[in-house]
Amino acid sequence: MKIKKTSKVMLVHLVPFLWAIFSIFPLTTMLLIALKPKDAFMSFPPKYLSMRLTLENFQTVLQNPNWMKYYTDTIIIAIFAALISVLVGSLAAYSFARYSFRAKTFLMIFILTLQMIPPASIIIPLYSMFATINLLDTYIVLILVNAIATMPLIIWLMRGYFATIPKELEEAAYIDGASGMKAFWSVTFPLAAPGLAASVIYAFVRAFNDYIVAKTLAGSRVITYTVGLTTFTNQYEGINMMLVAAASFTALVPVIVMFAIFHKYFVIGFTGGAIKG
Repeated sequence: MKIKKTSKVMLVHLVPFLWAIFSIFPLTTMLLIALKPKDAFMSFPPKYLSMRLTLENFQTVLQNPNWMKYYTDTIIIAIFAALISVLVGSLAAYSFARYSFRAKTFLMIFILTLQMIPPASIIIPLYSMFATINLLDTYIVLILVNAIATMPLIIWLMRGYFATIPKELEEAAYIDGASGMKAFWSVTFPLAAPGLAASVIYAFVRAFNDYIVAKTLAGSRVITYTVGLTTFTNQYEGINMMLVAAASFTALVPVIVMFAIFHKYFVIGFTGGAIKG
């Protein structure tokens, strides 16, 4: 009996451990490639197991003014897309959580359906539409498209979270003379901080890692880091694996920092929104 119980405990700990190894392995491999000197892969036979490490690739990437512009542009686009998506999505979610109206269920299902549409299937119509109004290759087009792309899931997430907040708190604000919007911004919105944090992280990461929209609707004047990675190639040597790995690893910094700061709210936000929906 004791042996069986010990086996179960070991299995419970073994599964998360193996999953952690599986998740960390690509990042570790990318870091090791970024720290390898150029001749480790260009020589024959390749010196994959060489222990000689260098920071030269990171220095080359960080000293590249074009790369730093790509990096800055990506962060700007991701921040504004996340803010717009969360602010507008929260207002819509609050309406679904607090008010009853005709076709409410249909609209919620329709919004969820929008999240399932592959970006590649609508990229050509989007290109034609934004070309007509001369918004191609601008910050505005990338911010708007990424904000809209993340909004359906944020509406569903925040709708469930707002539903867990007691209405009595807003009613107390009404008694004190607050309007509906004032009660929302001063009472309900702050209490939904964990859900908002989860929504911001999701929207930021989704916009930060976008490629197909950034490549199709921009890519000349406004270049994100995902598109900028393709610049580390030339016609003689092909893809420079070390520079691509170094650039990719530096691009992870803002995402890692956000998760390190808000990981607790991220978990609470997603689980809290699932309690009542």
